[in-house]
Amino acid sequence: MIEQDERLRNLTALIDNTPHDDLEAAVGRLPGGADEALDLIFTLLASEFNPQKAKGKRGVFQFEITDGTGVREHYVHVENDTCTTGRGKAEKPDITLGVKLADMLLMGMGKLPGAKAFMTGKLKIRGNPLFGTKLGDWFDHPPA
Repeated sequence: MIEQDERLRNLTALIDNTPHDDLEAAVGRLPGGADEALDLIFTLLASEFNPQKAKGKRGVFQFEITDGTGVREHYVHVENDTCTTGRGKAEKPDITLGVKLADMLLMGMGKLPGAKAFMTGKLKIRGNPLFGTKLGDWFDHPPA
């Protein structure tokens, strides 16, 4: 866990100190590249899950994250007061969120609110758009 915490601190510093247009390339140079960075982001998201806020609810968020190499898929599955995340395509997601890698990193670190990303065209939604608000409702994001 300490190693993961250190990798997350390093990723946070990189995101804080790299211009948006250079972020994808900078993350690509890290050990493990974009895949490792996204694994850290989704692990962080799962750690922010608040089962009291999602009590009795369920849902699946599918993420399609694009970069210069293609699309990376990750999912967040909430059910029975638990949250799991993983790489790949979820079966029957309630909502699919399309976003570029740099913007996903900023959103995952709380530096780009999802609503702002959506309103500025950085976040594309397929499925139930109101369900997307559950990411804010069911998770405790620390202030940026």
